[in-house]
Amino acid sequence: MPRGARLTDAANSSPGPATVADLAIGGLRAAGIDTLFCLPGVQNDDFFGALVDARDITPVVTRHEQGAAYMALGAAQATGRPAALCVVPGPGMLNASAGLTSAYWGNARVLALVGAVPSALRHRSTGVLHDLPDPAAVLRQLTKHTGYVADGLDAVAVWQRAVDELVSGVPRPVAVEVPVDVWRQRCDGAIKTPRATRPAIDADQIEEAARILGRAARPLIMVGGGAQDASEPAVQLAEMLEAPVFARQMGLGVMDTRHRLHAYLTVGRELWPSADAVLGIGTRMEFPNLEWGVMPGQTIVQVNIDADELDRHGTATVGVHGDAAEACRLLSDALARHNRRRADRSAELARLRAEHFSRIAHLEPQLSYLRAIRSVMPDDGIITEDVTQVAFAAHIGYEHRRPRTYLATGGAGTLGAGVAHGIGAAAAAPDRAQLTIVGDGGMLFTATELATAVQHGINTTVLLFDNAAYGNVARLQRQRFGADRTIASSLRNPDWVMFGESFGVRTDRAAGPDELPPVLEASLAHDGPSLVVVDIADEPDPWPLMRIRR
Repeated sequence: MPRGARLTDAANSSPGPATVADLAIGGLRAAGIDTLFCLPGVQNDDFFGALVDARDITPVVTRHEQGAAYMALGAAQATGRPAALCVVPGPGMLNASAGLTSAYWGNARVLALVGAVPSALRHRSTGVLHDLPDPAAVLRQLTKHTGYVADGLDAVAVWQRAVDELVSGVPRPVAVEVPVDVWRQRCDGAIKTPRATRPAIDADQIEEAARILGRAARPLIMVGGGAQDASEPAVQLAEMLEAPVFARQMGLGVMDTRHRLHAYLTVGRELWPSADAVLGIGTRMEFPNLEWGVMPGQTIVQVNIDADELDRHGTATVGVHGDAAEACRLLSDALARHNRRRADRSAELARLRAEHFSRIAHLEPQLSYLRAIRSVMPDDGIITEDVTQVAFAAHIGYEHRRPRTYLATGGAGTLGAGVAHGIGAAAAAPDRAQLTIVGDGGMLFTATELATAVQHGINTTVLLFDNAAYGNVARLQRQRFGADRTIASSLRNPDWVMFGESFGVRTDRAAGPDELPPVLEASLAHDGPSLVVVDIADEPDPWPLMRIRR
């Protein structure tokens, strides 16, 4: 809940909602949601009329629907709990769609309340305000479940299904559409505490996976976003197997990078060809599967709550369908019966990590900036990445210490989400430092949401690296077409200090990595949003370090 949020008022509770709008508010309460990122509009007026009396749910009004969706994403990722947004239909829903896509690939339990045109005009394409021929067809591609409240009679069932889906299974968005004429309809009943369900883990799958891993001579583990809440059992499993653990972006923080078995991504790449068994925990494993390829004699074991990910690439020998934490505990128990003795791999990993840092040492000034950030960020501080060069280097050069401290949009790779994404994380975790790393190319996508952070007293800090370009685009153009063949990738930017200060944001500059720590420390300690601007030249390309030629 952001600073200044309203406290729970038990007097607002009632035996059951009287209208669909009341029911929707009850659904938020049942899911444990106390903050609603929103942009009101006429189709949702009756919902907001009811929300006035819900003193335990704080509306955070944003400056664009994409901001509302990205903030809900950040809130859900930072906490691992559900978060919510509310937008109007048509352009409002479409504006929020990039945020829902990001939540879909970013493992976030986000509830989207979406208004709808009058129920009698649904699917008739009359062109009434904010009409779409079939909005649910769009929402179904962005969520794991989409509901529609046709009237007060089915409202309880629709909302109950939505909140049950929200807390169950694969962490992905859920949407509910409510027509403008339905919010005030009477309904009977109330939303019960959502029932979280997860697949029952097959004991035979656990046993087979334990046999494969137990007899492996050189096992290797990759963790993804689905392992963020399975850190302790995943680390225990790795220690039993003497298995190095690596991640790409979504699994960063599952294992502390200072752990003796931690392997940065480039180390994982080095170990991949010699690994006879690879265990994927809560990861799609698309990077090694598509970039590195499965090696001869290599056995893949996948643990995932999403059944579709167990063998998407046709490489898995065993798929364990279930919650990552539960599966890791069961695998550890089963390994007691199957595990072989292995030599301690601490020295090997220490040598490989040293080689890794030697191999990436040319990534300057990115690494120096990352060391400066690490020097002032608390262990539980949250970094939110935008699609930018310093963030790319953070995948392989930052010291990640705890789960849910590095937030990204995963497969969506959403340029420009960062400012709003970070505001949502800061709002949901006000007692933790929060820093967004963004480039000038992505900054202006959601920079106006700094007004939201000021209005609601949200302590976000934005670290802006300005190279006057869509830097990644420009570099790829130079690499592919020649140094003098860049196009549509250079940028003319505003005066960032004046820009930040115009919103009432504490704004400062840092001339280089040595100047950054005290500036950043003061910004993080500031009571309110801050912006730190760094001018930076072209940065070296980290991507060749992560690939093996097939």
